[in-house]
Amino acid sequence: MINVTIFSAALQDFLRLRRAMLWIVVVVGLYLIAGLYLKYNTENSPDQAYATLSTILVFRILPLASAIFSTAVISQEVEQKTIVYLLTRPVARWRLLAMRALASFVAVFLISALCAVGVSMAVYHNPLGPYLMKDFVAIAVGSVAYGSLFILVSLLINRAMIVCLLFAFGWESLVPTLPGSIFYLSIGTYLNKIAQRPKMPDAEHGIMDTLSGLMGAKPVPIATSWIAMIALSGACAVVAAWWFTHFEFVPREDAE
Repeated sequence: MINVTIFSAALQDFLRLRRAMLWIVVVVGLYLIAGLYLKYNTENSPDQAYATLSTILVFRILPLASAIFSTAVISQEVEQKTIVYLLTRPVARWRLLAMRALASFVAVFLISALCAVGVSMAVYHNPLGPYLMKDFVAIAVGSVAYGSLFILVSLLINRAMIVCLLFAFGWESLVPTLPGSIFYLSIGTYLNKIAQRPKMPDAEHGIMDTLSGLMGAKPVPIATSWIAMIALSGACAVVAAWWFTHFEFVPREDAE
């Protein structure tokens, strides 16, 4: 019962009306951007357009939302000096972290899934496009993978939001385009494989396809992608739970 209480309270906080309205505006914005892309790129098939737009838009919103909500699990409590009230509850620290983390995963999934529905609606004029279910699976995996990593980062360093955003928009955008095998260090590489993107014809590669990472699809087996994401998520979750249980967390006096 206490688990449900912690989870529901955290989820209600993460998705309170003001925050929810802001993310709804983002969903509408993605729908309009997708519409503009289709208007000026009529040569692409709907499947190719959706694959490009989903990767560029939806799977960029995913790590952004994850960075925002993951740092709110503990780091935000420290900076706002409310961590004392959180930790005085008669609940094991690992349980408290786990339930709040789960709430953040659900919030990130819901927001990213709505973004995917918006793009699907713009491309197919149908909220349930042919690739939407596969994207939902990849979004769920990404919500846990990014969330676990970012929560661990927020426990280890101060001002974790900056680091998480640099990873989400710097590392994740640059690494998949580099030569060699460094693309194995990108979460996005595995998520694109799990989402099973359609292969783009060589003659139709362009700047948007390069940005989306569709050009030169990485030779990562889907089984490897699942193993990598499960291993990363599990390792980060275990280390985060251990760290939060054994180290002291007090309000930051230098937080503004």
